[in-house]
Amino acid sequence: MSEEGLERDDSFLTEVWVLYGIGMAILFLRLGVRLKTVGIRGLQLEDLFAFLVMIMYTCDAATVHLVYLMGSNVEAAVFQTQRTLTPDDIRQFTDGSKLQITAWYSYTALLWCLKGTMLCFFKRMSTGLWQSRLIKWLGWACVVSYIAVVITITFGCFPTEKNWQVVPDPGSRCTFRMQNFLVTVVFNVLTDAALLCIPLPLLWTLQIPVKRKIVIGLLICSGFFVIAAAIIRVVLTLGSSPSGTNINRWGVRETIVGIISVNIPILRPMFTKSFWTGSTSYASTLPGVKSTGVRSKTLDTGKGPYEMTGSITDGRSLRDNDSEEHINRCGANDIHVETVLDIKTETIRGAREEAWDRRSVKGTTANAYGSSHAV
Repeated sequence: MSEEGLERDDSFLTEVWVLYGIGMAILFLRLGVRLKTVGIRGLQLEDLFAFLVMIMYTCDAATVHLVYLMGSNVEAAVFQTQRTLTPDDIRQFTDGSKLQITAWYSYTALLWCLKGTMLCFFKRMSTGLWQSRLIKWLGWACVVSYIAVVITITFGCFPTEKNWQVVPDPGSRCTFRMQNFLVTVVFNVLTDAALLCIPLPLLWTLQIPVKRKIVIGLLICSGFFVIAAAIIRVVLTLGSSPSGTNINRWGVRETIVGIISVNIPILRPMFTKSFWTGSTSYASTLPGVKSTGVRSKTLDTGKGPYEMTGSITDGRSLRDNDSEEHINRCGANDIHVETVLDIKTETIRGAREEAWDRRSVKGTTANAYGSSHAV
């Protein structure tokens, strides 16, 4: 502790901004990959969450920097046992404490925006599968858990203004805020674990080579590092002497692990030759003609050519007198739709005789629009 009662570590600010630079570089690379693969009109809700991560990450880094310089009521609780605080000391610690609360809000918002990014990504991956409904419910669970975290941060110390009270010492509930750590880590770990339970079983239903499944599986399993980082942060923070610097140091480390783990799967196209040569047809391609000669159309689905795409076939078999659409993968971005129609035509043979001629017309290019198309 310095004479001003503040802990000083020359490597802290360097670590904060180096990790911030790495995180922002990854986020901008992610945006670049998405723009190249799907175009600006193909951006999805997950890209909005990624943009919010950028905002929250910047806010978190800035507040952590200022709290380090100004201190908070965590340090003030220790410092005022050594001497009486001056009005300037109290004002400085009060402002630092308000920034520390702001850092709590930005930190948790960042974590839950990362969850939103993954939820939207898995939602697209599971289109047409039963897991899509599970993801919807998990999304609501994430919303409820985030509300619980915000309520804890806001009212865990009550009245709320005690969060930045310096004199008299408001107690550890309003300085160290152990309740914030516990509630955040519990909901954070539970929702992350639930998120990981979705893509791993779904991965083996994808119509892609086994080698690619293994690679993607390893990328998805990087989410376990996020869980480990959250647990390590709480254990090391709660097990040490109260220090705003120590609290924020492990918070910054946890967020960079989350940013890397969540965005690595999206950056995978950068490691393919076709991404740089531009030889791959992307989802935003205008209507064209397939090599089979069948008139086709490629719609903007918001999926890049290198991302995981779920099989939409639900396994139903055709029955007589049914009309069915069989949907099959046919490329990185296209889904081949083969329509089978059973058409009944009525022929009247006199006043007493009626007959039904049943003609089964299998989807071909016999009609003007073509019964085979890509979506």
